[in-house]
Amino acid sequence: MAVTSVKKAEFYIHKTDVNGVLAALQNTGSYEVMPFSDANGDDVSRPVHPDLQRVESNLGEARFLLRFLEPHFKDNVSSLARTMGDRTQVSLTEAKKIESSTDIKDLAERMRVFERRLMEIRSELSQLESTKTLLSGMKGFPYPLEMLTFGTERVRGVFGSLPADQVEQWRKEAESILGSQGEVYIIKGAEKDKEIQAALFYEESFSQKATELNGRYSFSRIDLPASLRGSVENEVALGVERMKTLTAEEESILSKMKAESQKSVPTIHALSDYWNVLRDRYLSLSSGGSTEQVVMLRGWIPESKVAEVRSAVKSFDNSVELLLSDPEEDDTPPSYMRNSSWVLPFENLTRLYGAPKYGELDPTPLLAPFFFVFFGMCLGDAGYGLLMVGFFTLFIRKYKRMPGTFKQFFQLFVLSGIAAIFVGILTGSFFGDIIDAFDIFAFLRPLKNAPVLLNPMENPMVFLAISLALGVVQLLFGLGIAFYDALRKRNYVEAFADTGGWVVFLVGLLLWGGVAANFLPPETSTLARTLTILGAVVLIATQGREKTGILSKLISGLLSLYGVTSYLGDVLSYSRLLALGLATTAVAVIINMLAGLASGVPYVGWLIAIVLLIGGHLFSVAVNVLGAFVHSLRLQYVEFFSKFYTGGGRVFSPLTYKTNYVDIIKDPAE
Repeated sequence: MAVTSVKKAEFYIHKTDVNGVLAALQNTGSYEVMPFSDANGDDVSRPVHPDLQRVESNLGEARFLLRFLEPHFKDNVSSLARTMGDRTQVSLTEAKKIESSTDIKDLAERMRVFERRLMEIRSELSQLESTKTLLSGMKGFPYPLEMLTFGTERVRGVFGSLPADQVEQWRKEAESILGSQGEVYIIKGAEKDKEIQAALFYEESFSQKATELNGRYSFSRIDLPASLRGSVENEVALGVERMKTLTAEEESILSKMKAESQKSVPTIHALSDYWNVLRDRYLSLSSGGSTEQVVMLRGWIPESKVAEVRSAVKSFDNSVELLLSDPEEDDTPPSYMRNSSWVLPFENLTRLYGAPKYGELDPTPLLAPFFFVFFGMCLGDAGYGLLMVGFFTLFIRKYKRMPGTFKQFFQLFVLSGIAAIFVGILTGSFFGDIIDAFDIFAFLRPLKNAPVLLNPMENPMVFLAISLALGVVQLLFGLGIAFYDALRKRNYVEAFADTGGWVVFLVGLLLWGGVAANFLPPETSTLARTLTILGAVVLIATQGREKTGILSKLISGLLSLYGVTSYLGDVLSYSRLLALGLATTAVAVIINMLAGLASGVPYVGWLIAIVLLIGGHLFSVAVNVLGAFVHSLRLQYVEFFSKFYTGGGRVFSPLTYKTNYVDIIKDPAE
């Protein structure tokens, strides 16, 4: 049950064979690198692979190209299929050939030219569109626009806008100041416009007065582009023509980019992942230490993988020395969980909570049977279970190369569906009461009713009792694990005083309750009383042991007995098994009832009923599967794990082939 042991591994490698050894270690996927330090804990000289800078530079170019070209790439493989492992397979040898035949720098430079030109085009198009909008409001302007942008030798012009309620007063004052030496032109707008555009022309000698005039009003100057010289109509036409030219150029560039993306993106995908593999390898070297002739690497190897690692570096025996040792007290080894095939799908549940620390018990095989049963009770419908098993089995078979984590997750739902089938058979629930609700399924009723042991809708209290009993069993099991773990760590006080005391006390209370409820014979009362008193004495005597003074110890011990209410609350949490089981059945029954009522509608009733049955039950299974998963998981995390498990470990993360786009095939002959 404990996390698989790992060995601290130190490699001493002659520099001539560093590349080969690192490639072999990465190929095994069984070696996690950690920073190397000398015997005194001081940092040492860090080796840097001579090819690291080139690889990182190429990765930067690849990231730019993918960012620039991928939006135009039409992938024949859907994103879902790619996520599920439907990727191109490329060996390291093939990746090297692709690298040698691809000039990534040249391609990136050509695409940067496109990028810069596109930015220029889009910026100019934006400016032209703004100018077009502005000029559209100046229709009928009688003068060439150069009167506003440049003026003449003696005449200047200013264009802007001011509030509609100031226009008339501004016009009168301008005419009064400038007289025959100036002219005001108001561009008529809609009556509801709050701002009116206007132009003011004046002799250059009146520039100061014109500026002061506009300053006395809320006149906002609008600077027209200097390129505008002709009439408004002519400049609008020229702008439209320029926009057409730029748009055509933009479309041409985009067409070239699309063609380039279809040609180059698959290649860049392969190269990007290849360079990522090399980068990880070279960075692992930078975590080591070095002398003039030797490189030192330090890391972790699962004990079960030691032979595989030795075999991988066997061809370098003359230039490699491997030293293995057990983790020391101040080390932080990673967690390497190793479970049987039927438990493996449940590992994701443990990882969601937090991996076990090194040396801690792996709770995966302990929670697996409980989660299996609880999910089955929460969903509790054989029809829904069959849908789950069928859907996720087909999904797994369709995507045979999906990553292990995804596969385990879907296998978990297959197992959960099987649990729902079992519970559904025992409780007589198959898409609710569909077999009883529709006479077309009458021939199946004897088959459905034969194995039924309990109908939660008719006997909810019995189902509740079973739920609470399972809660008691799991909580006591959790305390038992804590007791075992404390003994394993030679922490005898914690084992007998804390965990053991509560186990004895709670078992005594349970037996006493069983006698009081006439579930157990009266003769059991003596044993119940003895266990309860013994457990209480142990708890009172030990739970205040960290306090000073006899009175403080005694009071703390007495108060600790109040913790029984916490256990009572934990047990009551298992009533959710009844609640969710009833909810699933009730929703299914209501769907069947509505479909039955709809079937009575003339002509189209049968069609409405089918739609209600299919749509309703698909919705119900989706909602109730989610509820069953969440609440079954909550019972493990909150009620069960709190008795013995802390988590917070670090998952084993070896040097391996981590890719995003393609599958790099391990190539021992690299």
